[in-house]
Order: sequence, then C-alpha cells, then structure tokens
Amino acid sequence: MSLTKYAPKSLRQSSLYKQLSRKRRVWTLRKQINAASPLKVVLGAGPTTFPGWFQTDKELLDVTLPGDWSALFEPNSIDSLLSEHMLEHLTDAEARVTLAACYRYLKPGGLFRIAVPDGNRRDAAYVAEAAPPNDGHKVFYTVDTLTAALQRAGFETTALEYFDANENFHAIQWDEKDGFIQRSARFDKQQEFRRGDLFYTSVIVDARKS
Repeated sequence: MSLTKYAPKSLRQSSLYKQLSRKRRVWTLRKQINAASPLKVVLGAGPTTFPGWFQTDKELLDVTLPGDWSALFEPNSIDSLLSEHMLEHLTDAEARVTLAACYRYLKPGGLFRIAVPDGNRRDAAYVAEAAPPNDGHKVFYTVDTLTAALQRAGFETTALEYFDANENFHAIQWDEKDGFIQRSARFDKQQEFRRGDLFYTSVIVDARKS
C-alpha cells in the first residue's frame, strides 16, 4: 500500500511526513544499492533514467552533504558516477566537498564522467543560456578550471569534448556505455544553439580514481 496515495494532503505537506518519506526512499535505495554489481550512479539525475544506473536527486542525495553520501554508500564502493550539468549549480566551496565525496566513494579505478556548460564557448545564444546566474548557475567552467578542480580532488583526467581558450573545438571518441551525455557534440540537436556542425556542447571530462 502506498502511504502517499492514502495520506491526507495536509499530512503529505508536513515536514515530518516528508522526513519519514525520505527515510523510506533512502532505505529502499540502500537495499538496492547493496545488491548491485556493478554499482553505477547518476548524480542530479532529475527525470532522466538510464538502464543499469541508479538515479539520485537532491532529495535523496544532496551531493554537498557528507551524511547523505554515507547514508547510501560505503567508501570505495561505486564503480561509475555520472553527472551532466549539475556541478555548475554549486559554489566553488560546495564543488570541492562534492568532488572529494565522489573520489571517496568510487572504487579504485572507478570512473566519474562529468559534463558542465563550456565557459570557452562564447557565442551569444550559448552564453545567455549557460552563464551565471541564469538557471541557478554559479560557476562557468572551462576545460582548464574543471580538470584542475578534479585533479585537486585526486582524479586523473581525460578531456573528451571542449572548446579551448581560442574557441577551437576538440573532441575524442568516447563510449556512451560508460555514461551518456545528451548535451554533447555527439548527441545534441538543439537548433537554437547551432554553430556550424555543432549544436549545444559541454565540457566533458572522464575522471578516474587511481
């Protein structure tokens, strides 16, 4: 029986009910996580779903809170992490906490694929969409600043797609089975951001835990 379905609306909106509902969701997800092999997790997934991946959102996993991580995972337990356009919504300080947690909870050799808007792409439509403070964005990363942040957390990095400081685009082959990024040169087709053969693009980096 779904408690949410039968509980009065006034009760569902109470803080106590929301806390209990969250605890129940965390408990259920933790059971599923403990049984998963390999363990692959999407951070800030929103409505997106990928077969074989666990989707998390801020209600279940606030990536800036160490207690939320430890409620779901054991250190060195995650095989793969995926984050598309989440990190730019955090402050620099919050991002440091988040990247440290990603490193802590990945297995040695585990992969963290991350995509953020590209601060070196400077055409007007893109900047209007991606630059802070639009859509709650707080940081406009470039390939250099993102890889530096990941390396400070301990990761070894490989840049997959990005614009450089001279606005030249670079891309190497990557396997979407290791983490699908929609807002990429390979998969995006949003006409309003078209620039030659490119549409919406991101800085995409693979970060590996050594």
